[in-house]
Amino acid sequence: MMELPDGIAYQNKDVLFKILSEHYKNKSFEVYGLDLPPIKEVLPTNLPAIQLDERRSDNIFLLEGNTILILEYESDASEKNLIKYGHYAFRVTEVYSKNILYKLVIVVIYTGDIQSAPSMLDLGCMQLQVNQVFLSKFDGNKLYNEIADKIHNKLPLNDKDVMQFIILPLTQVGNRQDFIENAVNLAKEINDEDMQSFIIAGILSASDKFIDKEYSSKVKEWLRMTKVGRLFEEEKLEYANEYASKYANEKLAEAAKEAAKAMLEDSVDILTIMKATKLGKAEILKLKNNFIEA
Repeated sequence: MMELPDGIAYQNKDVLFKILSEHYKNKSFEVYGLDLPPIKEVLPTNLPAIQLDERRSDNIFLLEGNTILILEYESDASEKNLIKYGHYAFRVTEVYSKNILYKLVIVVIYTGDIQSAPSMLDLGCMQLQVNQVFLSKFDGNKLYNEIADKIHNKLPLNDKDVMQFIILPLTQVGNRQDFIENAVNLAKEINDEDMQSFIIAGILSASDKFIDKEYSSKVKEWLRMTKVGRLFEEEKLEYANEYASKYANEKLAEAAKEAAKAMLEDSVDILTIMKATKLGKAEILKLKNNFIEA
């Protein structure tokens, strides 16, 4: 795993980032028509020195073979976007290429209403070349029906299905909100909760520029309440509580344990107790076992 440089916030404590990190590994972009190495790791996008009025890149991946991929989703074919991608490229190189000079690849996935766009920025002293994927060439309704048939017939989805599922809403022309919601609702019918969470997290990530923010927040909250999301929330609290416990005095620690015991007696769930007492999961389970044995 790549060591995060100083100055980057601990983004992988975000449930969306955690889900994507767990499941994007070893996935291929071949289904999008891209000849790239498999994904090795998902990298944080909240890089230092981003101005308040400036967006960060949509996704950054470390690929096999010391290659970093900057992945953008666009509904605008403006040449000005190439300048923005140039900013991303220099910042990513500055932040991540400390000990290794990574090869950089920029991929832009265009929504279904874009047929063509400039792919090169020539400044004389330097050139910027981006790889392009035009979802106008994909039949989104056909893909949706094929995936829906598999899900309704309890057939497993392969990696190709999953990667297509993630970009399905972006194949649509115009307002994509209804299609995003239909795709998320279809994903909720998948029996495999890990795959279900990954696809929904992937849809939210890919559709971030086009999705209703209130709806996005609701779906993220739903993800946090799934079994997968709760495990990540426990991990995040474990990290925070472990840090906080270093500064807690014995009296406060004892009070937290007594509060945890009382909550266990009332059958309060582990995650709620962790939030309320700042105790780690292992310590709460130890208290629970002592309580059962008594």
